[in-house]
Amino acid sequence: MKLLRWALCFLLALTLLVAIALQFAPDIEPWPIAPEVPPAKPGEVSLTFLGTSTLLITDGKTHLLTDGYFSRVSIPRLFTPISPNRERIDEALALAGIDALDAIPVLHSHFDHVMDSGIVAQITGAQVLGSSSTAMVARGSGLEEKRITTVQTHHPYRFGDFTLYFVPAGHVPLPGIIENWTGKGEITEPVTPPSLLGAWEEGQSYGLVVEHPAGTILIQGSAGMQPGELDRYQADYALLASASLGKQSEAYQQAFMDETASAVGAHTVIPVHWDDFFRKLEPDVRPLPWMLDNLDASFHALADRHHGDFVVLKPFRPFTLTPPAAPATAPLPQGQSPVSPAPAAPPPGASDGANN
Repeated sequence: MKLLRWALCFLLALTLLVAIALQFAPDIEPWPIAPEVPPAKPGEVSLTFLGTSTLLITDGKTHLLTDGYFSRVSIPRLFTPISPNRERIDEALALAGIDALDAIPVLHSHFDHVMDSGIVAQITGAQVLGSSSTAMVARGSGLEEKRITTVQTHHPYRFGDFTLYFVPAGHVPLPGIIENWTGKGEITEPVTPPSLLGAWEEGQSYGLVVEHPAGTILIQGSAGMQPGELDRYQADYALLASASLGKQSEAYQQAFMDETASAVGAHTVIPVHWDDFFRKLEPDVRPLPWMLDNLDASFHALADRHHGDFVVLKPFRPFTLTPPAAPATAPLPQGQSPVSPAPAAPPPGASDGANN
């Protein structure tokens, strides 16, 4: 009995120490934070960071939302069956001014990316796009089959003036015990909440390239990559997950930047997935606590390897993209008039590949 009492006291003390440690988090303020700006003008594209790698992307006519995770389950509850929190979903959508969406592209199928996607799609009328694992989660939420798209990589998916490309990527390496808990495999049956955390396995991870006449962005929902997959793309902005990047080796950090922001030639890097997603989403959301991540090391891994701008977005604060500059044209010889070249003939069997 004495040994049992000592064991219980030890567990209680350990639990208390962990709870206290989770209250300490770094400060985001020393980093360059995007200022509040006037609403985007017609034709401009704005981004709104909504925690983790959830981003509202809109040109005023077409509205996209990556992942759409708002339930933000607390750490203690992760040890029990979990399910979407409809109250938090509704509140976050209202604060972000979202009542209708065209598409919800999902970057991978862990709970903190995909769990709410089917519910958000039902509320907003959106199409869910992602891997076969994401499709299983959407089915488990009750979303009708015609609003679920299992994507092909490097294939164009068009919504209004936006074109989306899903690019093979990877997940940032995590300790083995965490990877086993959260799941690295494929989801082969519909996930019907409440379910244990491991039901939402990773499936395929993607980078997402979003093209628009007003600017092109790359979104990397986890700090992982696949060599060479982004070499064919160009993007003005790279929105890169920072969680756990600071814990990786110098060589890994350099490779991540080489295969993402540098590969697409981005002039601006914006970190995502840095916030404490175990707490309710608020405008002044705090970063992940020191016990779970080192924000400064993760941000330095991005900013110090990027020869351009680095800026942090706060939740619910829209950020307007700067349109790409028009290509420079050489002056014509005196007296010569500009002539439009004849369009090149398309190769046999070519098509635009549009698919919604």
